[in-house]
Amino acid sequence: MNRTQTSIFFGLSCLNIIAGFIDNEWLGYITKPLLMITLGFFYFRLTQSNFNKRDRLVLIALFFCCLGDTFLMFQKFNPNFFLLGLGAFLLGHVCYIFLFQQEGKSRHFRWLPFISYACLLLFFLLNKIPGDFKIPVILYAVVITIMGIRASERQVNDKSYQYVLIGAILFIISDSLIALNKFVIDIPLSGLGVMSTYVVAQYLIIQGLLLARGSVKI
Repeated sequence: MNRTQTSIFFGLSCLNIIAGFIDNEWLGYITKPLLMITLGFFYFRLTQSNFNKRDRLVLIALFFCCLGDTFLMFQKFNPNFFLLGLGAFLLGHVCYIFLFQQEGKSRHFRWLPFISYACLLLFFLLNKIPGDFKIPVILYAVVITIMGIRASERQVNDKSYQYVLIGAILFIISDSLIALNKFVIDIPLSGLGVMSTYVVAQYLIIQGLLLARGSVKI
């Protein structure tokens, strides 16, 4: 993405983060769904001249993430919205897994750190998670771990590889903060930590996927 598109996306991200600080719900409701819509729109604009099945899968991943963002906004009204959000993000990660898998395996096979981190996280979570949430959370942890592993296996140019891998790691960190803050301990400024890692993660993943197809130059 070019500087203008990047500025628009991160400007919108800052508005969403500010909405949380000033407790302006309506600004949050408006800006949060727009984040992935904006990212998807920019991706489509950059790929529309040669749009293919791979690009369609990218947009589907962003759609599910947008759906997840929307559901999570309303979890305080009904706990089921958390599970709906979890399910939507899980489907988004499945799309990313298929995308990364299409780009082949390289010698950068780094599964051990991802699995070790997932086991450590679940060690802290499992005794704190209510019964109805345990299986969905474990399933989500497995899927996002596979997403990280697949990101580490991509056989692409160095910049694309680095962007997507860092994005995947930040995505895992963002989701970890959500889980720890919800089930284990109140984390100071958790909203800032969750959203800042999330928006940077999505931006880097999309930018890395664009670099892999030669749509942008940095």
